Amino acid sequence: MGIKISDKLKYLLQPKEKESETRPSESAPEPIKYNMPEPEKYDLYDLDPLAKRKMTICNLFANHARTVLEISDLLEASRKLVIDTLIENKLLKDRRHHERPRTPAPEEIRMK
Repeated sequence: MGIKISDKLKYLLQPKEKESETRPSESAPEPIKYNMPEPEKYDLYDLDPLAKRKMTICNLFANHARTVLEISDLLEASRKLVIDTLIENKLLKDRRHHERPRTPAPEEIRMK
């Protein structure tokens, strides 16, 4: 009788494996990948600062799993620029119900 109780306690105290870790779920989105241009084929020094900033935003979001707030804080950019850039490069889906007129972010005005 004592053996059965200890077996039950061992079973209860053992860590349980999560089902999501053992098999991938069908609803999990596949990871986003943003391919940076090859430095040999693409001269990054000739790009304007705004294009470099947009490329950096996409790289941080897709390849380094940073959030919009983290990116805007890290690059000292407006959230509008970050979100518009991610939507423009199809890394985020535009879920707005009404299309708004396109207004440039403050960084876009300064860097042109």
